[in-house]
Amino acid sequence: MPIAAPVLPDESLVRRPRFPACMAAITRPELYRNFAVHIFVMFPAAIVMCAIAARIDPLLGFRPFLPSLVAWIVGGAAILVGGFWVWYVYGYLYLSGGGSPGTHVDGGPTWLVDTGPYTVIRHPSVLGKLLGVVGLGVAFGSPSFLFGFVPILVVYSLVTNRWLQERHCDARFGEAYQTYRERVPMLLARPSGIRRWVRDEAAVDDDTVRAHGASPPAVWSELRWYLLGLVLLLALFTCVWALVRGLAG
Repeated sequence: MPIAAPVLPDESLVRRPRFPACMAAITRPELYRNFAVHIFVMFPAAIVMCAIAARIDPLLGFRPFLPSLVAWIVGGAAILVGGFWVWYVYGYLYLSGGGSPGTHVDGGPTWLVDTGPYTVIRHPSVLGKLLGVVGLGVAFGSPSFLFGFVPILVVYSLVTNRWLQERHCDARFGEAYQTYRERVPMLLARPSGIRRWVRDEAAVDDDTVRAHGASPPAVWSELRWYLLGLVLLLALFTCVWALVRGLAG
């Protein structure tokens, strides 16, 4: 059986893109179209969830835990830091992997990215998104959102990442991604991963050969499932509000 020749990365890709280049990548249509989904769909949905939780708080006897001005300053800072982190890791993924994080935009990266933040955890953008929604809950001063809704959102994110995004990565990169998944945790960093990042090491491949694969079919289904999940979450939280209001009344 003939041995396949190694596939070398495209010359336009950067194995370890620097921070300024990652931030500048937002000007690429593939990235700002993906961010449009977050800005005009997911973030407004999170605000609606916060508004629902804020209506549940007084029914349960919860009060804001910070003065209003302090809450908005702390919460706003968390949202900004989380947003910049997502901006950075999305730019890193685009420049190193040859595609945006949104498979609905361009099919997603076609090169396995296992350096930088992606050598520490498989979904570093989740940390920024989590910090953003926590900041939103702090700004609203809602204990119900922070201790009730956010854990559900984390579970939703982990499930969709594992069974939507990683399913496409399995189809795209095969055994290389399975090895990557074994070495790199989904969300909770290990000391070995942090050491790799500090030493500028890759998790799986060396600098001359990287796993490559074409985009699998039906990539649009990922966005559809995300949107369906958001609708179901909004319906769930609305039902919780109605139930609590009914019990309190």
